[in-house]
Amino acid sequence: MEFVLAGDVNVKVTVTETADGCLEFTVEVMEGEMTADLNGLFFDFGDPDLVGSLTADGADITNSQFEYDAVDNLGGGVNIKGELVNDTDLFDIGVRFGTSGMAKDDIQMTSFTLSHPDYDLSLADIENMDFGVRMTSVGEIDGSRDGSLKIGGTAPEATVLDGVDDPDGTPVDNDIPIDEPVVDEPIADLPIDGMPPDEPIDAQPTAEDALLSDTPPEQIDPVDGPTEEPVLDGTDLPWLEPLTDEEIAAFDEPEDLIADPMPIG
Repeated sequence: MEFVLAGDVNVKVTVTETADGCLEFTVEVMEGEMTADLNGLFFDFGDPDLVGSLTADGADITNSQFEYDAVDNLGGGVNIKGELVNDTDLFDIGVRFGTSGMAKDDIQMTSFTLSHPDYDLSLADIENMDFGVRMTSVGEIDGSRDGSLKIGGTAPEATVLDGVDDPDGTPVDNDIPIDEPVVDEPIADLPIDGMPPDEPIDAQPTAEDALLSDTPPEQIDPVDGPTEEPVLDGTDLPWLEPLTDEEIAAFDEPEDLIADPMPIG
């Protein structure tokens, strides 16, 4: 999830789910004519019952508070009071970064991890939640930077991409089991009808076979798809029934051309 809190200085907030059930936050001052020192991030959380047991860990964190609808001041001038909140609409979580002003630090980008000891967190816990950022040392990059700023906004809905199973966003084809390797086999080696490739495969009868066979055509299984023309090499000739004695005698009798004259004209 990524969204921008807009103001005189824009701040981008990126939140990702981790494999161990945490939320990784990155808060960054966006490039522009003006810059600022990040002092604190305030935001709401979806489940009030989980707020009190949440923790935030990060290298720049110097203070944090977790209390449902009760956080607006992290001390040292890092507060979000004023136009963004009122006494009946405070934040649930507040995280302070470094110190106020840029005398000891000047933070334009920072990260931290939000976790719960008993529950896995997800982007759904912060979708449509209110966010606020407190900044000091606001001004032009090469200027005096003596201003301060409070900006706020709302996180978008947590979208789930179809076919994305891993926390890092790696696309997964759900039609292929990810624990079984996909092997490209040569077509000639693939088994046909469950037969191993090293066993001979009986050719199916063709229409030409019906003409050379004693089997009635209606008893020959039809063949789907185009067939190849048969090649007869002498070994594929059909078996013929032997001639009877009467048929042999008929061949041995000479023709009587006079008794049976050939018609002329």
